[in-house]
Amino acid sequence: MKTVVKHIKYLILKFFFLYSLLYFLLYFKLSFSQNIKKADSLLHLIEIGGISQEEHALILRYVAVFHPDSNKALRFAKQSLQIALKINDPILQAESLEEISLLEHRLGNNSLSLKASLNALQIYESLNMIERQSASYAQIANNYMSDEDYDSAIQYLKKAKKIYAGSDNIQNHVLTILNLGEAYRLAQHLDSAVVTFKQALKLNKTLNNDIVQGYSQGNLGMVYNTQNKLELAEDNLNDAITILRPLEDYYSTSVYIAELGTVYNKEGKYSLAEDTFLEAHSMAKQAGLKEQVRGFSAFLTSFYEEQEQYFKALEYQKLFQVYQDSLVNKENVQKIEQIKSGYEIDKRESEIDLLNITNTNQKYWVTSLAIGVSLLLLFAYLLYRGNKKVKIANLNLFKREQEKALLLRELNHRIKNNLQMISSLLNLQSHELTGHPAKEAIVAGKHRVEALSLVHRKLYQEDLDTRILLNEYIEELVLGLFHGYDASFKPNFKIDNISVNLDTAVPLALVINEIIINALKYAYKNIDKPKLKILMVQDKDYLDIQIIDNGIGFNTSEAEKNNSFGIKLIYSLIEQLEGVIEKLDSKNGTHWKMTIKIA
Repeated sequence: MKTVVKHIKYLILKFFFLYSLLYFLLYFKLSFSQNIKKADSLLHLIEIGGISQEEHALILRYVAVFHPDSNKALRFAKQSLQIALKINDPILQAESLEEISLLEHRLGNNSLSLKASLNALQIYESLNMIERQSASYAQIANNYMSDEDYDSAIQYLKKAKKIYAGSDNIQNHVLTILNLGEAYRLAQHLDSAVVTFKQALKLNKTLNNDIVQGYSQGNLGMVYNTQNKLELAEDNLNDAITILRPLEDYYSTSVYIAELGTVYNKEGKYSLAEDTFLEAHSMAKQAGLKEQVRGFSAFLTSFYEEQEQYFKALEYQKLFQVYQDSLVNKENVQKIEQIKSGYEIDKRESEIDLLNITNTNQKYWVTSLAIGVSLLLLFAYLLYRGNKKVKIANLNLFKREQEKALLLRELNHRIKNNLQMISSLLNLQSHELTGHPAKEAIVAGKHRVEALSLVHRKLYQEDLDTRILLNEYIEELVLGLFHGYDASFKPNFKIDNISVNLDTAVPLALVINEIIINALKYAYKNIDKPKLKILMVQDKDYLDIQIIDNGIGFNTSEAEKNNSFGIKLIYSLIEQLEGVIEKLDSKNGTHWKMTIKIA
């Protein structure tokens, strides 16, 4: 868990740098154009007509700046670049390339973003536009940060800093120094980071910018925390939070609050650390910052484990998993939408190109197609001569197996989500039936559904196809039931490290579910020291199962006489698994002994 927390913290801090850099680039880019009309109004100007090609390119670039859909904005920026190339306007070309770089980076296409930034830089260098080069250096540094190439990012930020140091633009100079300090911090050049952040704070006395002040002190506090200079870290983080909280910068504020919690934890102020972690978690949750809620949930899980408050740790571990699943789903949806939008963009651009093709271009394409067909035929002949058919068949088989595994994984995820939804509905219904005799049946049904859901969650999380690790699965199932029934003791497990297929895992889960729930509900009345032991040992193709409690005992004949659904379900499922219940001893507690086939 501590490794997961460190990884989550690293992702938060890395994302914080990229967020900060993009915030400054976009904020000061948009501040000078506040009076420009919205994207729809700008597009309307193009429809009216009567504008020059230069004005057309400029309007399209501003549409790209304001348009909320990144994919459509990218299309407008590319159209602006095409017109700028056509009229041979290098400054318009560079500005369009800068916008393309920002949008490609926002869409996750880092290599395309870097290529556009380098092309823009080349134009500015050819025109000797020194200050414009610095903006390209900053964006290139951002690209290298995304690739975790911190040293390259530092070199480009140094170049930008050198340019701004010789200009009157104190604002951009301070921001570049601040981002350079961030790059030093993430590259673990901590002494350089301290010097750089202090330099930003010194220059900001002239600029007097609250955002720069807050970020500089907050990041300086993070560096001091890493260096274990806890008193300095605490002072700087508190100052940063005081500055940024009134500005409603919830992302940065919550990150600094969480960092302050780690300082308190190191100082042994555990109560204060807990309150601070919870404050950061609450702020991120209210602001809808899912990635931060996920990260802070991991922090709290680790914190409560260290404090041996395991129920709270389990609570935040579950919350972490909920947000983890949500973010994975969100990323998948975004990728699908990007592919669809990219397809539409490519289709429209192809249609525009076809309209502009001349007879000469047609001959060129026909010739190219003929050459391509000839090469394809030659390649096919060489494949035939080289007896490649077997390799092609194997490759296709491998791809089909990959597609099958991917579809099966997605199916398990969808089944898990549907079962969780059913469980939630049953939970809501049980609350509506408080005091009603049917409530117990509804709750029992809910636990059975959750047992099935756990199977598919395991298959999805662990990237398996149809097999489940039995020891992890049974322990999580039983501990979840103990938590649900507020049990005051812990079960004892002895389970062999084996895996079973889905057809075995599902009915076995239901059997375990029924026995454990029955014990927790009825077995421990007036029992001072309750105990429950679960043993599962593999014997060749069979699995020997024992579940032993020291409760008040259990009469199967009485249960059968009362037409108990749970007992019927247990015997039916054991029979389905080609197993037997060898003995049921109810004198000193209940002792279930079962053997099932797991070939």
